[in-house]
Amino acid sequence: MGVRWECVCGAVAAVCLVLVVGLVWQAGESVLPPPPVSQHRRPPPRGPAWLYPPPAPLLDLPAVSLLVNTATCGTDPLLLVIVVISHPSHADLRDAHRTHIPEEALDALEARRVFVLGDGSVKAQEEYPVVKVSQVLAEAGQHRDLVMANFTEHYRNLTYKHALALAWPSTFCSSARYILKMDDDIMVDVWGIAALLRAGPTLGPRGKLQPGGAGQRLNSEQIWMAGLVQRGLIPQRRAGKWKVTRREYPKLRYPDFLAGWAYLATLPAAVAILDTAAATPPFWIDDVHMTGTVALAAGVPRYALNRHYSLQSGAAFCCLQGNQGKSGWPRSHFAPLCGVLVAPSDKNLTVLREWLETARACHEGGDCPSTPPSACPRTQPQSGIGTVIRLN
Repeated sequence: MGVRWECVCGAVAAVCLVLVVGLVWQAGESVLPPPPVSQHRRPPPRGPAWLYPPPAPLLDLPAVSLLVNTATCGTDPLLLVIVVISHPSHADLRDAHRTHIPEEALDALEARRVFVLGDGSVKAQEEYPVVKVSQVLAEAGQHRDLVMANFTEHYRNLTYKHALALAWPSTFCSSARYILKMDDDIMVDVWGIAALLRAGPTLGPRGKLQPGGAGQRLNSEQIWMAGLVQRGLIPQRRAGKWKVTRREYPKLRYPDFLAGWAYLATLPAAVAILDTAAATPPFWIDDVHMTGTVALAAGVPRYALNRHYSLQSGAAFCCLQGNQGKSGWPRSHFAPLCGVLVAPSDKNLTVLREWLETARACHEGGDCPSTPPSACPRTQPQSGIGTVIRLN
């Protein structure tokens, strides 16, 4: 009876949290196929009823619902929930992440992972094929790690996907202490991220985020975010896919923001951003809006991890080319792959595989690259290194 009462309380609490952030969902009439017999710790295909409350507003959309959802997090305490922004047609990228960061690795990290999609069943972008909802349902039935909303998949709707990526953990994975929001074509040393968080991140000299040591200690109950700080960027006014008109964004420069490639956030920070975003007219460049304009208005501190980002996949991949086993960075360092935690893959599955396999082997077995950072092109962006975005 006690277990059943705890489950009921958990469901009620989850629904209440949904109402607080103004984000509620409905499954519609979709039915997932039965789960394979040999699945590892998979939740049931439909999940409990609290996964599918009625539709509700998301930013300025009046009624948004989920076509697919998952109960993958359960109630066990977790260090990290990894929320990956993906396109329905990127099944190969999703499979690469599943293969090279498999469930047993996630279990060891006390982490769970979901992929967030929009509805790609309508031809909205020439460069992407149509993906029927039935295809997504089949993939969800097999892997139980997809979350799909009923708004149209389009680069102009990325802000809604970004908002969903922050709202889903607060509602459906509240047992996680941290959120790692990332894109599906980005390589992330999740073992290094976990090591940073477990050591207890602190703010060192000049506001550098570091594992442990002297300085202001940060924890998961506080409101903060960390990632690649972007400073002084200006809107692209010329013609092109990413052109921003003065009517859309009249200011000369964007506010300081965190690149949407990959960043860390506490659950309280996500809730604070969503509360403020609900009353802020959305802007379609999602990271500028959510981690810049809205985060600034919400008073969310954002710390720089710039020195652990590479802007080029080739420069990051160079680190993997040396002999294995004698690392220029000690295995105990939380970022032993030449100090890099995050880099683009350019959708190159070979590079993605090499990077993730090397990161896992390095952290779990000490089989690390020996190439010194000086032998490779500079990878770290200079803007905002080791600094804190000042809240005006």
